Amino acid sequence: MRFDLYVWETPRGLAAAAAAAMVDAWEAAGGDPAASPFEPSSNTGWFARELARDAPDIELLTDSPRWDAKGPIWLQTEPSPPARVVAIGLDPSTAREALEDILALAAKYDLVLYDARRGTVMEPLAVMMEQASATFWPSGAIQAGAAGLAGLAAAVVAFALSIPVVSGIVIVVGGFMAVMSIYTFVHEGRAALRRRGSTSD
Repeated sequence: MRFDLYVWETPRGLAAAAAAAMVDAWEAAGGDPAASPFEPSSNTGWFARELARDAPDIELLTDSPRWDAKGPIWLQTEPSPPARVVAIGLDPSTAREALEDILALAAKYDLVLYDARRGTVMEPLAVMMEQASATFWPSGAIQAGAAGLAGLAAAVVAFALSIPVVSGIVIVVGGFMAVMSIYTFVHEGRAALRRRGSTSD
């Protein structure tokens, strides 16, 4: 293969062999990004734009048009033109640092990353969520519980004081914190039960 890493949004859930076959067939047909078998996506376009800006020395092949806008990404009002794929060549001397940026951006835009060097496919955001879920107990649970109790206490105190406007805001914020804490416990509890069930099988 001509590049080290390939990033796209869809299709997802591909095995490494299927991803390799798609990339091989595409490159054998000329390797035109606009003719690649991946679906166009604004997330892929934003990924290409940010990576080109943050790491201009990385070799990129993409159908995302050149971007010369000034200012930070979060101030941009124009949507990114959809792109199908970003193929990335890594310099061995800077591969580790560049890979950290690539993984972070792929997680930010919830993209699929195919590593042709290792023959692996991953979804960085899903991996990060799984790791966060696996390490939730007990430290994350304590933090979530403390945040929920603090929000509930603030809402109760604000209700008792009944200060115009201020109490209403505090009650809403505190109630939201309490609800999110409960939601977090329910979500992580279900995830833990699923992991326990898969382990027992």
